Amino acid sequence: MKVLRNKYRWLAILVALWTRGVGFVIGAPPETVNFQTTTFTPLPVVLTEEKDTLIFSDSPEYVNKSGVLAAGTVNGTGRVYFYHVNEMKEPQKIAIVLENTSKKNVEVTVHREIFAEPNREYFVVGSELSREDLDAPYVGTNRQWQPAAQRERSAKAAGVPVPSVTAKKDTIEQIADTATTNKSTTDTALANTATANIAAANTSGTIEKMAVADQRSDDEAVKVGDDVVGKQREQAVKAWRKEVRQQAQAEAKLKPTVLDTVTLAPGGKQAFFSKLDKIPIPQDDLFSGIFDFTSTGPVYVKVMMLPFETPALGGSLMAETLPMDEVALRGTYVGAQRRLTLMQPFDGSLGPVSVMVANDREDPFVEGVDELTPSAAASGTAVTNRGNYGVSYEVTIPTMGNRAFALYINPLGGAYAGSFKVTYDGQSEIYNVPTGARLFLGNNTTEDSQYFNTYKAGKLLTIQFIPAGASNLPIQFLLVPQA
Repeated sequence: MKVLRNKYRWLAILVALWTRGVGFVIGAPPETVNFQTTTFTPLPVVLTEEKDTLIFSDSPEYVNKSGVLAAGTVNGTGRVYFYHVNEMKEPQKIAIVLENTSKKNVEVTVHREIFAEPNREYFVVGSELSREDLDAPYVGTNRQWQPAAQRERSAKAAGVPVPSVTAKKDTIEQIADTATTNKSTTDTALANTATANIAAANTSGTIEKMAVADQRSDDEAVKVGDDVVGKQREQAVKAWRKEVRQQAQAEAKLKPTVLDTVTLAPGGKQAFFSKLDKIPIPQDDLFSGIFDFTSTGPVYVKVMMLPFETPALGGSLMAETLPMDEVALRGTYVGAQRRLTLMQPFDGSLGPVSVMVANDREDPFVEGVDELTPSAAASGTAVTNRGNYGVSYEVTIPTMGNRAFALYINPLGGAYAGSFKVTYDGQSEIYNVPTGARLFLGNNTTEDSQYFNTYKAGKLLTIQFIPAGASNLPIQFLLVPQA
């Protein structure tokens, strides 16, 4: 149609209608999203960086015999994440033993030991450990992030160029460039989504009347609009870069968290996380925890379930290796911590968006090897952590423009109960999901949501969390512009 010949003018009309109440909330945000009246444009993240080694112990999940549950090699900063149910009549305990497999002394520095009390309600255990992970952060010795092994796969799934690790421009500048390069494509996609949002509102020809009234100034409006958006992007990039620099400077000044330091002689063994010796696991209870440490050389980490009165070190000498169950969630993985970045900035003037994580597309599941199950061709069996359990997430969402937006969580894979730390403009807040008396969010529906907070655009939004045990993935974050 002639009156709608300019796509930027078309977007302006859609935005005008939205601010009159079509497609999203006016005034104070509701506690949940109405998925019947709000349509979201997906904005994919890209896996950019990762670091540290994860020893994941969740197979067998239901343990009916004492023995070794998981084991793997760590050389540097590592994490043990365990998640097991005792199916034996007698109380059991979890034990963690490290062995120096090198020919030199190895120093082991313990950074963090956290757990959730054993409980028959699995969602309670997973949720409590998720919250404890945020309440008890630690500073490791490894400050160097490395390019994620699956970043090319992630970028391809997201439909953006692979982030270069040798480019002179930093990530924030690359995001701004990506936003400029993909502007036409993004605007078209958002316009198509907006069309679906307001189709029912055009029964009286409102859109055409608005367009006719203003069509004389179409070209001028486009030029002015482009100039405004360009300046906003430039200002936003400056703000983002300043924020990134300040964060890096603050982190550089932090001293590593040290709970204990132990020197292991060649071939030496030592039991760690001594608190586990005092926590009996009754029959049918789930027990889950995290052990973070750094070693100056290779150490072999062994996770076991032993009778409660059995000494950890002595028990490790006699414990037999238990086979994986059919879920096969155990092994050694690279990437105990990962960074995801939204390469296309969120601009509230273009409507509601969704950002999905842990979907094994843009956010691939970590891949590793089970060293306890040798294969014919290798020293271990290839395994995949479906859900990225035990992996600490840092999701960065650049925002621009002047529109305020509300942030929601929306589980897509099933019931979810966990905690999230949201940082914006220097302020951090931890949100428990769900709130109130509910045990979990998103059971048997993909249209359950929970409101976190409202923010004014222009800063970097950072979301930190660890996928909660017993909960289901993927999940997505919803950003809803406000009037």
